[in-house]
Amino acid sequence: MSACQDMAESLTLWAAGALEPHEEPRVRAHLETCAACRREVTALQDTLGLAALPTPSPREQAVLEFLPQTTVSRWRQDQVRRAAHLRTTGVLMAAAAVLLLLLRPGVLPRTPSPSTPSASLEAASSTEEDVLALEQWALADPLSDALDLTDVDLEDAPEATPSWDVEADEFLSSPSLGESL
Repeated sequence: MSACQDMAESLTLWAAGALEPHEEPRVRAHLETCAACRREVTALQDTLGLAALPTPSPREQAVLEFLPQTTVSRWRQDQVRRAAHLRTTGVLMAAAAVLLLLLRPGVLPRTPSPSTPSASLEAASSTEEDVLALEQWALADPLSDALDLTDVDLEDAPEATPSWDVEADEFLSSPSLGESL
C-alpha cells in the first residue's frame, strides 16, 4: 500500500522539518493512523539524510562564528581606506588651486590700461553697439527672409527647378553611368 496522495507534500515537508507549525498536529494525527505514510516518511528521512551536509569541524564552527565580525572588520578597513583616499585627493586639489591662484598674476600677461578717458569711452560705446547688434541678431528669425512666401501663391508659381520626381520606368530605361561615359 502506498502513501496517501493528498498527504504527499505534507509528508515531504514533515521529513525535511519544514512543515508549517499550524499543520503539524494534522500530519502527526494522520501518521499515528496510517502505516503507509509512516513508511513513506521514514524513506524520505533516509533519503534526505544522504543529502545532508556533515557536521562542521570545530575549526569550521569557529570560522563561521567569527565570520560576521571579520566581514564587518574588512568593510570598516575598506571605508577607512576610501576616506583617506578622498581626503588626500581633496588636499591635493586644494593645494593645486592655491598654487594656481598664487601663480596666476605672474603667468598672465598684463594688459596696458587705457591712459586717456576718451579711449575708454570709445571702447564702452563699441561694446554697447556690439551688444545691441547681438540682441537684434538674437531676435531675428533667420528663416523669415529666406522663406518669405506670403506674397507668392505656390500653385501659380512657375517651376524654377526641374522636378526630382522620376518615374521608375524612366529611371530604369536610362543608360547606366558606365555606358554613358
